[in-house]
Amino acid sequence: MKEEFWKAIVECDENFDGIFYYGVMTTGIFCRPSCRSKTPKQQNVKIFHNYEEPTVEGFRPCKRCRPDLLTHSTTKQNLVKKAIQVMSENYSKEIGLTDLAVKLYVSPFYLQRIFKSETAMSPSQFLLNKRIERAKDLILHTSLSMTEVALEVGFKNSAHFSSVFRKKVGYSPTEYRLKHTGS
Repeated sequence: MKEEFWKAIVECDENFDGIFYYGVMTTGIFCRPSCRSKTPKQQNVKIFHNYEEPTVEGFRPCKRCRPDLLTHSTTKQNLVKKAIQVMSENYSKEIGLTDLAVKLYVSPFYLQRIFKSETAMSPSQFLLNKRIERAKDLILHTSLSMTEVALEVGFKNSAHFSSVFRKKVGYSPTEYRLKHTGS
């Protein structure tokens, strides 16, 4: 086995995903190099250059890293995707980091760290951006009052909404409506 392949397995290096797969002879399972499962003993590892070879030899795909799927997103990417989905579906409700973490079965600290590393913003920043984008849409395409818009997108009062909106957009909600609709 090439030393760089062994190093990739030990370090769970996703840069080698698709370049090779490895089977563990003692378990009969094959994985991607990025798999976070326990590092096997080097003498029990067999290298494969495509995902069909291990199946032909009787290995079954790992349930954690799913080497049998051609497109694969990491556990971190899946967590972020689920967090975005939950926040997008519930942006008008009060949802804190702890609530979100409980829904996703992870710790708040871990969620915050992974979300920020994958998106360059915190979950609360994402949620705020989602609310502001929805507010802009409501301001331009409905006749709702600013208080109704604020409540609709999850703000508790219009004063706070107006302050946050101005900070993010550069205009008050009313000025934004006037500037873009003329009414």
